[in-house]
Amino acid sequence: MRKAPPFPFSQWLQPKRSPDEADLAAPTAAIDVCPVDESARWKAVMASTDDAILLVDASSHILLKNPVASRLFSKASQTEKNRSERLSETLFGFTLSRELDDLFRKSHDRAVVVEAEITLTQSVSRSLHTRVAPVSSDEFLIVMRDLTELRRLERVRRDFVANVSHELRTPLTSIKAMAETLLDGARTDESVAERFLETIIRESDRLVRLSSDLLDLSRVEAMGVNREPEDIAVLLWDVCGRLMAQGEKAGVTIINEVRPPLVAEADHDEMAQVFVNLLDNAISYTPRGGSVRLYATEAADRLTIHVADTGIGILKDDIPRLFERFYRADKARSRASGGTGLGLAIVKHIVENHGGTVSVQSEYNKGSTFSVTIMRK
Repeated sequence: MRKAPPFPFSQWLQPKRSPDEADLAAPTAAIDVCPVDESARWKAVMASTDDAILLVDASSHILLKNPVASRLFSKASQTEKNRSERLSETLFGFTLSRELDDLFRKSHDRAVVVEAEITLTQSVSRSLHTRVAPVSSDEFLIVMRDLTELRRLERVRRDFVANVSHELRTPLTSIKAMAETLLDGARTDESVAERFLETIIRESDRLVRLSSDLLDLSRVEAMGVNREPEDIAVLLWDVCGRLMAQGEKAGVTIINEVRPPLVAEADHDEMAQVFVNLLDNAISYTPRGGSVRLYATEAADRLTIHVADTGIGILKDDIPRLFERFYRADKARSRASGGTGLGLAIVKHIVENHGGTVSVQSEYNKGSTFSVTIMRK
């Protein structure tokens, strides 16, 4: 907190009136006494900034607010019914934020600039970096910058680092323990040594898949796609051929009902990865004796490919988070099958890079259908 230097706001504000006299419904009238060019300049500044700005008097009555502030607090100002008109003219009445009101009173009582990050609780919680500065003996400028998206990205980054650390630590711990046991003498027992070495290879393969998926995710987030006319039907036959052996080993039948020509604008390699990931997931979560079916629906401007399985399905509560990085609906089964938890996140990014959408419909214990929609041109 520090002493505030004088700020020339009062030069372009109308002489202060009592709350009963002020026309608070039309805050821009407060600058009518200025020269036209100066008034227009400040109007443009107030309207174009991304920050919410309020000017209040010493009694916390609002003298001026910019459009961002009106939008930011519009929901708050409508949530409390049967309020007096006088209350709605005050800082708390307009914002319904005790934190903001307390910050203002601290600046008012000490005549200093105060700054803090406050939380605005509405239908969606928002983080606001707020600065309150005296601009005269009885006027205070409040500037609020919305940091909600920045804080969300920081949480995503922290969660991502924590998840990567966890996913790396688990196989590395297993490899280290097996190697130490072998060095301690277990290598002389042929059956034990063979089992431990198989585990080391399996966990090493898991690390390779994880690093590969991390690189793929980084690549699709950072780069665009090179779209060209592509026969999606031919691409799907190639993908099915690649995963046929995996399906046979798992006892899962792959049924491809997509027939050429089925042309859309797509990056061949990226779109192939989408369906490899979806088909691999479907096979992994379908019990022996089940099936995975691919079919298409068409419209004049778009094409939708469906990957439907007869697997274990997905709980309704898990569906909204299914495309998040490292999120697993069935954690134990996913790790047992060697999944990294990144496959569907990669699918989502690639499809969205194509200007398309990916969705899922599922019924627990009855199967799931993933649908990828892309534009034909």
